[in-house]
Amino acid sequence: MPQQIDFDPSVDYYKALGVSQSATADEIKKAYRKLAKANHPDSTGGDKAKESRFKDISNAYDVLGDAKKRAMYDEIRANGGLPRGFPGGGYTYTSQGGGPGVFDLGDLFGQFFSSGGGRGPRMRVEHAEFEDGRRGRGRRRDAAQDAEFAETVKASDGSWLRVDGNDVYSDVRIAFDRAILGTVATVATIEGKAEVKIPPGTSSGKKLRLRSKGIPDRTGGHGDHYVTVQIDVPHELDDEAKKLLIQLVTRLRKRGHND
Repeated sequence: MPQQIDFDPSVDYYKALGVSQSATADEIKKAYRKLAKANHPDSTGGDKAKESRFKDISNAYDVLGDAKKRAMYDEIRANGGLPRGFPGGGYTYTSQGGGPGVFDLGDLFGQFFSSGGGRGPRMRVEHAEFEDGRRGRGRRRDAAQDAEFAETVKASDGSWLRVDGNDVYSDVRIAFDRAILGTVATVATIEGKAEVKIPPGTSSGKKLRLRSKGIPDRTGGHGDHYVTVQIDVPHELDDEAKKLLIQLVTRLRKRGHND
């Protein structure tokens, strides 16, 4: 279970109050009172910028003005975003705006490797091999209905490929670092193995096309083979690896990679 906290360790609360990390409790209190007075909504005449500033100041003092919260905040930031000695690989926080937030390695990296958009209903294809060993027909089941059919065809390695007309579809799983840096993956097609180039920065769910690697048609041509990339995100890492990954995520966020 991730450890529960109620502040965002990615925010520099010391900067928000204009004090150093070595500031005393009295210095923090004085800085808060001065800034709160200058930015209080009752005296700003509806200035939205100052209202937002007042909220940031209040959030900062809520953490730094509490000795226990401040100690936890300092520890987490000193460890690159991870509580020292915490084995679970992450922590959860409830934002001071009232909404829940989650800091978990899977969730953090999922933000950068997901293609976005909601997931559709889960589908299960029940495969049936016919005597010719090539094409079968299976029933497609989802949450809404149990009546539609989807064809399948065997690949060269014995696995099943999904079929739509003369096009076939399959998935390929790659490690998250390969998704970032790019790689070449080997996939099984109807006629044998083929290589598909996965460009740097590929998101999970991205479809790549292998031209003319699908089912032959009556004109002598072939359909295409579409490969959907699925990215494996790490969950079990040692503390040093977690620290490095959190630093990477922080850097990506600073560069605007928030989705």
